[in-house]
Amino acid sequence: MTEQPASGNGPHQGGHPPASGNYPPPPPGNYPPPPPGNYPPPAPGQGYAPYARSGYVDIPGVGVMPVAGIGQRLLARLIDSVIYFVVYWILFSIGVASVGLSGRTVTGAYGNSTTEPSGAGILGLLLALVLALAFGLLYEWLMVGLLGATLGKMALGVKVVNQSTGAVIGLGLAFVRQIIPFLGGLFCYIGALIVYVSPLFDSSGRLQGWHDKAANDLVIKSR
Repeated sequence: MTEQPASGNGPHQGGHPPASGNYPPPPPGNYPPPPPGNYPPPAPGQGYAPYARSGYVDIPGVGVMPVAGIGQRLLARLIDSVIYFVVYWILFSIGVASVGLSGRTVTGAYGNSTTEPSGAGILGLLLALVLALAFGLLYEWLMVGLLGATLGKMALGVKVVNQSTGAVIGLGLAFVRQIIPFLGGLFCYIGALIVYVSPLFDSSGRLQGWHDKAANDLVIKSR
């Protein structure tokens, strides 16, 4: 009688059972930490750039402030120009009136009459012109130096501040700021116009014109 083979429940004939996955664990990762970054600190003023690109500047001791746009600045300049014109027209009219009122009428040999200006009338006209010139020179200088804004800048919510402290720039720097467009205006006013639009040429994003850079100032929004 032939013996039947055993069922397949036993170990595989002629083979070896598969080895279990008892591999040793990998060694702990003793990797050295990355060396500290030896990057030099940013130079003074470089902290403005990230904010300036988005229309803001970081003023030390003050915080992040919005930069005034070129449209605001030009419109404020236009308002101040209208104020200049009105004051000049009033003073000039007073001077001309003083000449006419103080003059005397002279009748010629053929009966024609003319009005001769008096010395007081001419002096009044010259005084009016001097006052108009003084207003044009002192108006922006005093208001920007002491208050940080002219009437036009106040109307548009624009203020001139020191870029290092955030305070008003004072009379000394305000004079420097004003003399640059004044000298440019001696050439048919074209030079002054170029100075006033020079913030468009500022690659830093802070919209500083040539006169702003000379006076170390920034023009920001005050409201």
